[in-house]
Amino acid sequence: MKKQIFLILLFAWILVPQSFAVNGPDKEVLNAFELRTKGKVDDSRKLLESILSKDSTNAMAHYEMARLKHYLLISGQAVKVEDILISINKAVTYDPKNITYAYYKAIASFLNAYMAMETGNAEVKKRVDETCLQFEKVLSMKPDYSEASLYLVEIYGMLPKDMGGDSLKAIAWSDKLATKNDYFGSKGKAALLPRESDHMKFWMDRLDKKKENPEFLMEVGKAYLNKQDSQNAEKYFDLAIKADPSKNILILDLARYHIMVVMQNKDLAKTELPLAKACIERYLKTSPEPIIPLKAYAMGLMSVTEMFLGNQPEADKWKDEATKLDKYFSRALGIPTILLFDSPDQISHHYFSFFTPF
Repeated sequence: MKKQIFLILLFAWILVPQSFAVNGPDKEVLNAFELRTKGKVDDSRKLLESILSKDSTNAMAHYEMARLKHYLLISGQAVKVEDILISINKAVTYDPKNITYAYYKAIASFLNAYMAMETGNAEVKKRVDETCLQFEKVLSMKPDYSEASLYLVEIYGMLPKDMGGDSLKAIAWSDKLATKNDYFGSKGKAALLPRESDHMKFWMDRLDKKKENPEFLMEVGKAYLNKQDSQNAEKYFDLAIKADPSKNILILDLARYHIMVVMQNKDLAKTELPLAKACIERYLKTSPEPIIPLKAYAMGLMSVTEMFLGNQPEADKWKDEATKLDKYFSRALGIPTILLFDSPDQISHHYFSFFTPF
């Protein structure tokens, strides 16, 4: 059971919108954020360090520094989750009422728990308990923060008891969530379905009442992916993107699916990898245009695909192009979460799961 939890969590890499007033120093933090999203991570870090050298109590600067460290972590740099926690803890200390910082701290806390799971650290349950406490703090500040509620449902419902799971708490949080948000309430119910349940039927039944809803269309597409039916998954992803063009990142999920199939069965490379390439090429041409970190990530994914195909010169070309855009582009298989790219003066309502590959 633990091994399965670890494998599932490996796919989740992975973090946090309402706007706040922005004062003078925080405008500099916004400049640092913009530098990072333009692929200028070193410049962003230098600016943040300068801001904090002048005012070590600048909460937004600490928050942005935490996310910058997070980005470096998924790019394979020598950064630890503990480094992220140091920065986000300072952000929360200096602005304890800021819901954005509190939410990110909860997610960083789960990353810390994940590392304990991966290494067999005896503190797994302690860290999971701390994670749940942080999400509950978020909900005490903003009871309708559906994303935070869903994390509690998943953590309590999907982890075994010795890691902090609690089926009764999972059901209680799921029931609360169902009264607040139809989509996230459905996500909560789906998370607690027995393993043998038909998730396709579950989401199709709800789609009947929400035919134009991009969220429900997306979930049907993901259910098809989990059934290894990429053609129907693409059909519903396309419908979701038509309803909400910002969901174009789903195209990368399709690319990842085809790559993962090959990772499990190399004999399928000649059929699956060209499909992955087509998805990546399509994503790079979508509108709205992908931001630099995601464009570079997609190019890096193309490099991996070409390498698997034995086309090393093409692989090197794509890697060089990605590095030119952003030398710290993510090397993880999982898509970098959009939560890392929301403006630091906003509350984010992007959600990603630690427990599913899509």
